[in-house]
Amino acid sequence: MNLVGKIFVVLIFVMSLVFMSFTVMVLSAHKNWRDVVENTTATPDKPLGLKLQLQNARQENDRLKAERDDLTKQLDAEIAAKRAQLTKLESERDDLRRELDQRMQELTALTQQERDAIAAMQAAHQTLAARTNEVNSLRTEVQQAQKDRHESLIRLVSRTDELQQTANELRTLKDQSTVLAQDLAKAREVLAKFNLKPDPGAYQDQTPQVEGVVLAAPGNNLIEISLGSDDGLTKGHHLEVFRLAGGEGKYLGRVEVVRTEPARAVCQILPEFNRGPIQQGDRVASKLE
Repeated sequence: MNLVGKIFVVLIFVMSLVFMSFTVMVLSAHKNWRDVVENTTATPDKPLGLKLQLQNARQENDRLKAERDDLTKQLDAEIAAKRAQLTKLESERDDLRRELDQRMQELTALTQQERDAIAAMQAAHQTLAARTNEVNSLRTEVQQAQKDRHESLIRLVSRTDELQQTANELRTLKDQSTVLAQDLAKAREVLAKFNLKPDPGAYQDQTPQVEGVVLAAPGNNLIEISLGSDDGLTKGHHLEVFRLAGGEGKYLGRVEVVRTEPARAVCQILPEFNRGPIQQGDRVASKLE
């Protein structure tokens, strides 16, 4: 067998495979075309027949044609209405143009009248300028007189304001003097109550004569006492702590005031003077008798 014969054998084999594939495809795609055309019941796997679909499509087509005819009639009516409206608008446009031409003529006439009025006004301005010069000379004299009177009035108002301000300052100073006198009397009463001297330097480091009790001893070398700034205590004052037991006093140590309030104060225990634990109810005093 030569080469050409071999080629034909291969081609025949390939064509056999192709035709066999077509046969398989035709068999797999085979349908009952009668059911496809005349089926009257639609199911999920099988739709309505083509005949019924065609009838439904024709009915839908007739309905759409009727709807199209109705829409065409409506469109024709709207076109006729628009044309009538357009004709009306064109008529109104012509009327407006004629009115515009009339207004332009009136504007031209008014412009000419304005020019004539301007010319008359300019002539009047020239006459007014001459009269104005005469008035200006008189006005200058009047303004000078008014200026002199105004300056005199300003000087009078200034002197009056200064006098009023001085009187107000005097009243304010009197009020302040009264308040200071009252404060001084109260301060002297407080100083006398605590046997203090008026000079701050004389008792700045001196603890006033006081006596109280320990309200709390929370720890951290801090205690709270029943004496405060109203009793004359300030930060830095020293107090002695003791305990009364069986009619005798036991010395517990010395504390230093670190913070004061009107009726109480917080004190720190000085370790170098500590002689025992301080408890709530112990006594504090500026000095021991």
